[in-house]
Amino acid sequence: MDLQRAVQDVLLGSALAQVAAAFRQDLIAAFDFRPDEVYAETFADETATFMRKVARKLGDEHTGRDRVGAALCDWVQQVDHYEAWDALLSGFEFEGKEQLIRRGRRMFPGPLTAHWRRGGEEV
Repeated sequence: MDLQRAVQDVLLGSALAQVAAAFRQDLIAAFDFRPDEVYAETFADETATFMRKVARKLGDEHTGRDRVGAALCDWVQQVDHYEAWDALLSGFEFEGKEQLIRRGRRMFPGPLTAHWRRGGEEV
């Protein structure tokens, strides 16, 4: 799976968790791993790196699209990737944003989160 396909899958309704699982599975198949050779940590770092790129691209190119915002909102509940949090909190308005901003500011240093706002107002 490449970056463009991953973004397209999200635009068509796939959850980011589904995209991550498909990317990981593609790597497992490409390296011809047997099922007994696959563990939870197998390709975890590679998958995380790829998903950071996906989140950044979604935030950069599809800001404000409801489907993308919903996918990112679900994804940040599962990961601590700054790129996903930043894409969501920088480019989307949604119910509960204030709570996520507060949570994100506890997770990431101040200079990285200073631009996160709710409706243009400081939270």
